[in-house]
Amino acid sequence: MGLRISKEVKLAGAVILAAIGIGFVAKHLQGAWQSGEDGAKVWFYDQSERRLYAAARDTVPPDKGVGGPSGDGVRAVVVAFPGEQNDPRKRRIAYLETHTPALKELLDRARAAHASGRPFTQPVPPRESAFFRTNTLVKRVEEAQWYPSDSNEGRMVMSEWRSWRGSGGQLPVVCVP
Repeated sequence: MGLRISKEVKLAGAVILAAIGIGFVAKHLQGAWQSGEDGAKVWFYDQSERRLYAAARDTVPPDKGVGGPSGDGVRAVVVAFPGEQNDPRKRRIAYLETHTPALKELLDRARAAHASGRPFTQPVPPRESAFFRTNTLVKRVEEAQWYPSDSNEGRMVMSEWRSWRGSGGQLPVVCVP
């Protein structure tokens, strides 16, 4: 009888260990899945509140924002020098980005269709297309004027941060929330 109980205890122990192992693997895979593209965050800037906030990567600007008038949240390209990315006092907004109503409406409809599992049959222009670049607007934080990203001024706004240097001559890197 003692041998039979011993076998049952061993079997129960093996089943428990297998269940714990399966649970561990499932939790690990879920964490890896959630940290992928679906869970990615980017910086947005609420223009009336004058503050950064994290938003889902697929949020289409202008966004509702975090306070003040709705619709003044725009994507922010935030940079810092290596080793300083986690210090909010060291981060700096390189430029802001938003979309024209025509592009926002198209991207919102495509995103809504995708989220509901419905096909979106209208063509969505690639980011490199003239339509996308002309309807993507950029500006410096302190300026009121928005520029098409494919204009001379727009290209200057988007690239000038690449000339910034840290105290040791290091180049800035883009920060994410």
